Amino acid sequence: MNVQTLSLNRQSKLINDYRNRDESIFTQFHYDPYQLRSYRKRYDYLVQQEYKRDHLADVLLKQNRQWGMSKQAEDNIEKIRQKDSVVVIGGQQAGLLTGPMYTINKIISIIIQTKEQSEHLQKPVIPVFWIAGEDHDFEEINHIFTYYSNQLKKEKVKAKHPEKTPVSNREIDSNELKDWLDRIFLTLQETQYTKKLYDELITAIEQSTTYVDFFANIIHRLFRNEGLVLVDSNHEGLRELEKDYMIQLIEKQQPIAESVVRQLQHQEDKGYSIALDATTEDGHLFYHLNGERLLLEKRDEDWVSKDEQVRFTQSELIELVHQDPRCFSNNVVTRPMMQEMVFPVLSFIGGPGEIAYWSVLKESFESLDLQFPIITPRISMTLLTSNQYAWMQRYGLTLETVINHGTYQEKMNWLKRQTQAPIDEVIDNIKQELTLIHQPIQDVASTIQDDLETYAQSNLVKMQEELDDLNKRLTREVKRKNQHTLKCFDEIQHYYYPFNGLQERTWNVVYFLNYFGLDLPEQLLTVPPHWEQDHIVVEI
Repeated sequence: MNVQTLSLNRQSKLINDYRNRDESIFTQFHYDPYQLRSYRKRYDYLVQQEYKRDHLADVLLKQNRQWGMSKQAEDNIEKIRQKDSVVVIGGQQAGLLTGPMYTINKIISIIIQTKEQSEHLQKPVIPVFWIAGEDHDFEEINHIFTYYSNQLKKEKVKAKHPEKTPVSNREIDSNELKDWLDRIFLTLQETQYTKKLYDELITAIEQSTTYVDFFANIIHRLFRNEGLVLVDSNHEGLRELEKDYMIQLIEKQQPIAESVVRQLQHQEDKGYSIALDATTEDGHLFYHLNGERLLLEKRDEDWVSKDEQVRFTQSELIELVHQDPRCFSNNVVTRPMMQEMVFPVLSFIGGPGEIAYWSVLKESFESLDLQFPIITPRISMTLLTSNQYAWMQRYGLTLETVINHGTYQEKMNWLKRQTQAPIDEVIDNIKQELTLIHQPIQDVASTIQDDLETYAQSNLVKMQEELDDLNKRLTREVKRKNQHTLKCFDEIQHYYYPFNGLQERTWNVVYFLNYFGLDLPEQLLTVPPHWEQDHIVVEI
């Protein structure tokens, strides 16, 4: 494998400043992820803290056993009971077939950093991936993009549950999911890996009850040898463990909500854009009612859902947590705090959006006497086939141009060079000369009668329109003669700049597993991470 690094033109100001250690953003965090001493300092802090390690290990064992965990994963869960063990953690929604490639890239980041810090600290460091089972936005995870006939198309699974049902409570329809998978595989080129890949995914469907099960089953198959531990954040056993922490979040609602609003404004004043709406009334917790999640607010002394379906006094809410913690879940603000209270987190691996959220949480953490873990940007990666790279080089396309801008402009420039004279330029010159040549007849017409001048101008416009039609006809014919090469330009665009963005945000791992083999994730774990770089390109 050949690895190259490159800068991204469309990185947010916040993540760019974070990687560059800019003081305006770095002061919002407790540790520098690019300094090795940060990991020792954080580790020394963690071993002084208390965690419900045995309870946590019991919950993780119960969850991972139902997902077909490996012996390595089971051993790692047992290590969590040890006071000297810590975790590297990150998470994502339960996307179909694992969702866009950035989920796989995040898991690869977690495992690579786990190995690095196990070696550095000489202590048990465990890779953990949380699955956001409480999330209810099914539209975000109910599809992957297929590639067929030189087009990317969204292939969706239909929803069969109420809109706000948590994903971990959504049961799959095995027959429907198998039919959906068949449609996906019809778009794949047959390779030596196709049948085994298909059989593995069919087995995963048959061994799953919910969409979270399906996701977890696939992840355990892909990373079987790495001891990766999975956790469904909506699991009832985990909710029981979180009960006391949930009460702390309720009791600290005011300082949490006020500090988030204050820090949001502070960040916006510095020119950072963060996709988070917040008010001082936000409870930053969900209440589950009849299978749906209702976002809570604090109004005066009461806790109320936004649509006022439920209303509780604070003491009633705390009593409900004691009685049935499964009725509650965290939102994007409180999830990091809950994670910090549950796990001994050495490092959190996050994407650009997540790190933006974290940048407004420092004071909220401190209101709970918590400290940020090390916040490490995940690896951003594009996978490149040798054949396509050779084609790019043949036509003078650089990786930086393709990944940052796509191929459209390069394609148009190439097309213009396929005629002895550039068509657009020739036509434009003729139109300019025609305008000059035509001017005398317009002048004569104006001296004869006013409406004849207008008629003469209209005559010029018609002649120019004929030239435009000729231009289109000539261009169409040039495109027809060069359609194979133009199709290759479009293919490169779809693979490496889909929907004007990064490959990892659109393409699913199934396409790469089918092309490179089921051991692809293991191969990618050998790639140098280049933590401080925007992006890496791996040629396989």
